[in-house]
Formats: sequence, C-alpha cells, structure tokens
Amino acid sequence: MLLLLTGRHPLLRDNLRLQDRSRPELVIDCRRLEFASPLDLAAVAALTHSHAANGADIVMLLPERRSVASYLQRMDLLKHLPEGVRVEGALPPEVRNDHSASLLEVTPLSGAAVGDVNQRIGFVATTHLGRRFGRQAFTGLGELIDNAVSHGASNLGAFITAQAYSGKTTGRRRLEVSVCDTGIGVLNHLRRNPQHSDLADSVHALQRALSPCISGTGEDRGNGLPDVLCGAKETAITSLILRSGNGVVAASHYREHTFTAYRRIPDWVTGTWAWLRVSFPG
Repeated sequence: MLLLLTGRHPLLRDNLRLQDRSRPELVIDCRRLEFASPLDLAAVAALTHSHAANGADIVMLLPERRSVASYLQRMDLLKHLPEGVRVEGALPPEVRNDHSASLLEVTPLSGAAVGDVNQRIGFVATTHLGRRFGRQAFTGLGELIDNAVSHGASNLGAFITAQAYSGKTTGRRRLEVSVCDTGIGVLNHLRRNPQHSDLADSVHALQRALSPCISGTGEDRGNGLPDVLCGAKETAITSLILRSGNGVVAASHYREHTFTAYRRIPDWVTGTWAWLRVSFPG
C-alpha cells in the first residue's frame, strides 16, 4: 500500500488515499511534503503502529526539502515510529533548541502520561494566547485526551502533538492539537451502549458522537465532544476534524453558530484521529 503525503498538511485536506494495494508493505511517501500539521504527525505515528501490529513492513520516504525532513525529526515523529520501519532519505544533523513554549512533540499518550501532557499543553496555550484565552482553548482538549486514553485504549496506544502560532502570518493567534489513537473507533465504542446498538456505520456514529450527552459507557459524562467545539467562546473560532472507521466530520464553531459536514472516505481509519484548532484575534 502507498500513502502519498504531498503539499501542506495533506490530511487536513482529506488527502488520505491508500493506493497500490498490491504492495505487501506500507510505503509512506513524504518526498513532496511541504508542511506537516499536528494531525499529519500524530496520524502517521498511529497509522504505522496499527499496520506494524498486523505484520506489515513499513517504509518511510523522507521529504526532499531539508527543512521539512528536519521538522519531522525535531517533532520526534521518527523516534516514535515502530521498531523496524525503514526510513529512506537524507536527514540533516539535528539541532534541538528548546521550543517547549510553542510545541509538544509527538508523544505517546497513556493514563500515566496525561498529567504531564496537560501541563505542557497548558503552558503552550497560556504562553501564546494569554491566561484567559489559553484556559478557554484548553477546555475542549480534555475531552479529546479522555477519549483517546479510555475509549481508544489499545495495546498500541495513542499519540498526541500540539503547536501554537503567534498570528504573525495568519492574523490570529491559534493553538492546534491532534490526538490519534489505535483503539476500537467511535462506532464500536458507542455500540457498547445498548442505546446505540442501532448505529449502522461510522458516519452515523460520528453524527451521534457530536450530540450532547452521548457516551458508549452509559455514564453521565456531560456534553462530551460538543464541549470540544463550544468550550472556547468569546471571539474564538474553533475547528474540529474527526476521522474514525470510514467516516470523517469537519466541524467549526464561532460564537453561537456551529457548522458540520459529514462524509464517507474510501479508506478505513483504525481508531479515531482528532484535530482541534482554536483561534483568537491576533
């Protein structure tokens, strides 16, 4: 199988296409990658671990642009690929400056690591957005982390990464976070609750998951995923992309307005991939 990652943040463009299924191995071709978002980083980590667990050989072709290859290295993606992955291409000597105020490298996420991860992302959020907006941006993130640790639990785990942007080029200060797990996925999780046994596919499962007070455990867990979108109010623009199974939802929230779009995708995502961006005026 072949996964082409080209241009800028390809997975945010819904550019997940596993091609050439005749290949026995998984080849991740990043040679023409120009920029990777937190989703690209965390999703590749989760995807490679899922395929490695099924016995697939994995090859990663590094970006031809030296700066992009260096970024994948700096964000610890290569460090957290499964053992035995063959990495092809040139890597520049690593220069590791302290960017703890603006990013969280690809990090395995487990129950034991949640406290440290929350602390690090909270520091990034408040440093770039200020205490007030930083706390608001952090509100919905807790639900994504909780989903990955509890609902998405598996032997392979989950991965999280984050980056903050100052707004100099975008006009808005923003925080982007991605959490990608290798668990049972939204559909099978909700089906654990008899109230949701009628769900037929991943798209309908995502639609229900974005409704208030929905859980696969039967517990009262508050508003759940809707809190991710509505947690940061005021002048924030919140965007969320969820992939699970063969479904994807893109949702955005601004003031009192929420917009959602659902669709089926041709390739199956094991577990759940989530990307969240919260933007405030610069």
